[in-house]
Amino acid sequence: MIKYLRIRNLAILREVSLEFSQGLTVITGETGAGKSILVDSLGLLLGERAGPDLIRSGESSALVEAVFDFSRRKDLMPLLQERGWEPEEDELILRREILSEGKSRSFIGGKLASLADLRRLGEALVDLHGQHDQQTLLRTAEHLPLLDRYCGHLQTLERMRELWEDLRRTRERLASLARDQQELARRLDLLRFQSQEIRQAGIVKGEMESLRAQRLRLRNRERVMELAHVGLEALYEGDASALGALEEALASGRELARFIPEAAEALPRVEEAKLALKDFAEALRRAGRDEEENPGRLDEIEARLALLEGLLRKYGPDEESVLAFQRECEDEQETLTSAENSVEGLHGKVFELAEACARQAAEISRGRAKGARSLEATVGEQFAELALAGTEIRVELGAEQDPDSPVLRDTHPVACTARGWDRVQFLVRANPGEPLRPLSRTASGGEISRIMLAFHLVLKRESEGTVRVFDEVDAGIGGRVAQAVGKKLRDLARGGQVLCVTHLPQIASLADHHLSVTKRMQQGRAEVGVELLDRGGAVREVARMLGGDRVSELTLRHAAEMVERRR
Repeated sequence: MIKYLRIRNLAILREVSLEFSQGLTVITGETGAGKSILVDSLGLLLGERAGPDLIRSGESSALVEAVFDFSRRKDLMPLLQERGWEPEEDELILRREILSEGKSRSFIGGKLASLADLRRLGEALVDLHGQHDQQTLLRTAEHLPLLDRYCGHLQTLERMRELWEDLRRTRERLASLARDQQELARRLDLLRFQSQEIRQAGIVKGEMESLRAQRLRLRNRERVMELAHVGLEALYEGDASALGALEEALASGRELARFIPEAAEALPRVEEAKLALKDFAEALRRAGRDEEENPGRLDEIEARLALLEGLLRKYGPDEESVLAFQRECEDEQETLTSAENSVEGLHGKVFELAEACARQAAEISRGRAKGARSLEATVGEQFAELALAGTEIRVELGAEQDPDSPVLRDTHPVACTARGWDRVQFLVRANPGEPLRPLSRTASGGEISRIMLAFHLVLKRESEGTVRVFDEVDAGIGGRVAQAVGKKLRDLARGGQVLCVTHLPQIASLADHHLSVTKRMQQGRAEVGVELLDRGGAVREVARMLGGDRVSELTLRHAAEMVERRR
């Protein structure tokens, strides 16, 4: 929903700021007063192309900005989050600046955005119908989404999308594999060499730390031998060895423990110390003996460490990383050489996925065909009340041949996408006996707007939260039909927001909010003004629309009755 619109220096409009609410808002005014400028400004926010000729004479730039309420458009949140446009308190500002140099700048949520981004988001927020090329029904590409909204088969479409994405990725892999056979062979040779090199090394986790400790000891062999012998002599083998002295002390202590309890309490700890000293003495003895018995061990360690350090420089900072790299190499080899990733295997997978896509597309197509007949009948019922009697809508479904497609329909290859293989087009027969033609070549702007109004009424529930703007919806109608169109617009606006430019008092009198557009002279220049009318102002404007320049008391009473009847 649009909450606020600001326009500055656009055509003959100097500056206007408007607040909008839910419901039906009508825009009225004399012919040529500038009503279309408001609609054109929304077109700019939809990404419509613009040039410097739209800038008010004498000014360097024009500006259009609007605040949109996103509280009911949670479906757009993934897009907004992806682009960093998240609303603040469910509000988002769209802004478009047109510069005199012929360029324009677009902003979404205060961030620069491309015109394509503005168009993509704007078209999701606003449906604009009138004398404008961006009308949804005039874009054949939008006919399929419209039909799908009516059919409501979201889960079936989601499954189709998943299958199609699998098929697309598999075909890309197959094409890449076919192009890069030499590169694949080189890659496999490299993977085999790397995994074999690591495997032959027989790496054991923690081995390098142990080898470095051994190397340190062996590089200081003489000092180790000296310290081991000195320590062993002092501790165990000398005449005054520490263990001998400790044994004598223990013998005395055991005897003493019979008389002094404190000595008895300390004896276990002394016994433990004796055992620790014996272990230490054995370590000293082994240190001296091992070095004497393995004089070539240092060369072995140096060679082993050189090998391991070379592998670490290539494949990782430690043994665990190198082993993990080996596993990755072996996994990738298995993947590249597996049947499903071979040319033959991928061909088989493409065939299976293409068959699954064909089955899913056929199911979707049957649902669309059924929905198309229902949509034609339901929309046709609306036509009778919108001065479109005799107009017939036809939803045409077909498929396009594509010799390169793996998806077959009745044994023929057809173009297929994530939405299936259907190509949908809405055709119109304006009068009995005439041929069906594309809508853009058949109907006038007013007729297109009323046809789109019929579609919106049918699809109201599926498009809640979209702002609908109708320009020229009342072209060529009046009287009872105008009253019916107004009621349809009011019904469509319940719980939502509809903006309608109208020349008919029957429609204007049904508005929840009424904007009056006037053109006046200011300092010798034409300038557009826009005013939100209260009830009295709305009555006077409806009376003007009824009676023209001469508004009588009778006309005012009639206008008041029309406005009151709406309430």
